[in-house]
Amino acid sequence: MTRNHYHSMHRMAITTALTAVCGLALASGADSGAAITTESLDGAPISDALLEVSEDVKLYNEHLTTLASPYMMGRVPGSAGMERAREYCAFTLEQAGLEPAFPSEDGTPFASFYDPFELGGSWDVVDERLVLDGIELEADEDYVFTGLGDDGEVSGEMVFVGYSIDNGPDGYNSFEGIESLEGKIAVMFRFEPVDENGDALWGDGSWSGRASFSNKLRALNERGAAGAIIINPPGTFDRRANRVSRFGSGGGGADFPVFMMSTDAGEEFIPSAGFDGKSLLELRQHADAGGDPIMSSEEIQLTGSSKRESVTAANVGGVLRGTGALQDEWIVVGAHLDHLGMGYFGSRTGPGKLHPGADDNASGSAGVLLLADQLSDLAENEQGDRRSVLFMLFDGEESGLNGSRHYVNDPIADIENHAIMLNWDMIGRIEDERLIVSGLDTGSGMRDFFTPLFADSGLDVRASARFAGASDHTVFYRAGIPVVFSHIDGLHADYHTPEDTSDKINRVGATKAVGLYADMIELYATYPTRFEYAEQSSNQSSGAMGSVKVRFGIMPGSYNEDEPGIPIGDVTEGGSAANAGVLSGDRLVRWDGQKIEDIQAWMGLLAQHEPGDVVNIGIKREGEEMTLEVTLQER
Repeated sequence: MTRNHYHSMHRMAITTALTAVCGLALASGADSGAAITTESLDGAPISDALLEVSEDVKLYNEHLTTLASPYMMGRVPGSAGMERAREYCAFTLEQAGLEPAFPSEDGTPFASFYDPFELGGSWDVVDERLVLDGIELEADEDYVFTGLGDDGEVSGEMVFVGYSIDNGPDGYNSFEGIESLEGKIAVMFRFEPVDENGDALWGDGSWSGRASFSNKLRALNERGAAGAIIINPPGTFDRRANRVSRFGSGGGGADFPVFMMSTDAGEEFIPSAGFDGKSLLELRQHADAGGDPIMSSEEIQLTGSSKRESVTAANVGGVLRGTGALQDEWIVVGAHLDHLGMGYFGSRTGPGKLHPGADDNASGSAGVLLLADQLSDLAENEQGDRRSVLFMLFDGEESGLNGSRHYVNDPIADIENHAIMLNWDMIGRIEDERLIVSGLDTGSGMRDFFTPLFADSGLDVRASARFAGASDHTVFYRAGIPVVFSHIDGLHADYHTPEDTSDKINRVGATKAVGLYADMIELYATYPTRFEYAEQSSNQSSGAMGSVKVRFGIMPGSYNEDEPGIPIGDVTEGGSAANAGVLSGDRLVRWDGQKIEDIQAWMGLLAQHEPGDVVNIGIKREGEEMTLEVTLQER
């Protein structure tokens, strides 16, 4: 198939998408290639604009507007829109002449464009009932069945076990005098002991790790409990005490049904439960003081059933086979295809509106598709030695680099045979021709090898000495593979909001970035010497710290983890984080919508701020992601 025929097929398929092209969309800097000279149409400004740009820019525009269309539903994993986006990418790679990258279900290699993997899923309650004589509580309002334990129908006498903590300071033990809970339903409070003002006793202004559900439910598991009811205690400082949550993502690890009850419902429930006639507040005070368990002769019945359906995500990939002595070495070029859908996680403005993700990262995905077309001519030259090229569209990046992690764990060739990985994340809003290229020092000699190509790219390439993380290339880097990462120079205000739309994309600038990668890959594909992996010095993060003017006020729980984000071990009283409601045991995962990969990446984000700046942070707490507003203090 000729390139012109390939272009015409795409134009017929998505002509209506061209109505989004205007303004900055096409006119930025010099043209990227020869334009077609066709007679102008009166009253057709979009058509006139398209006449002034190259075929590559037109093709990039088609890919971009298609992937950022509302029809793709924000490309959130598990949606019908994401499935359509994957199909479009697979079709495009095939039309460019690429082979499928992945094995089929029966194990036949290079037989499928799709590489599926499980990515979380949905959890829905089928039935939830709490039955005790003398009370009438309403499911989903007064109490909920949670995902912290198993499905089941159980009944038994109740035991009040305080906060269900057996490892508190100064010998604190909620189970003093009781060895077994076999056949019993444990009734307990959420969180930890508090003082008379409702403030935490053990955590210096916040909860300690003993407040976690996993700690509490472990104690019940070890004692053979048949079920559990968690009640939000009255009069505590934590805002979560005002609501009940299902925790459908799990994380409790209990072997029995677990229910959660609101404070108001607890006020009604406790008098009928027969715990020595104590009120809910009196029970809390009893538990705060380390009181012993209280047995009840009242029997309660709990019924909880649910269904869990996993979301199947899938990377999309195609290959250009190499030749000769280098054919078993692989160059990977990729971009993440997924985005935020309706913004129910990771949004900087809140959920409920479509997040098209034109720059993040339809711009990079469109670049991979265009690049496949530009490099397809490599396959026509079967002479000499040439590395194989794998073109990847990753899924599940926004939720934690899941697609790239899946690939590195199950690659199409030995991971040691992967020579380099080049990644794009947001190349659509290039201004003043500036493009950041980082990672050039992750392979010995790469900087000197690639730098001469920058001058002819038509871009002002900023070849950063700092290695930037928080996208799919990071997983390859951790596997010992040299990487190159490109993105726009600085975040724009539309990042991770519904305003990241296709009409704002600089098609010409993005196409220049694609041309630069095409030159880099074509040059390296036949270069006989392989770049040796060079681990980046750990002192980069300390250097970044020297330019930080603000303080956040946390102590990380670990500095070396595979999971993205920063585990929070301690929170400084009166600091920015504490004032915003950050707690010990949280995990910091986003910064103004941007994913936080590790400590080093976070230092770079902190360095961009002045005292008094307000940022929205994303934290994971007990399996849920939430957003908090933080005012940064002076360091």
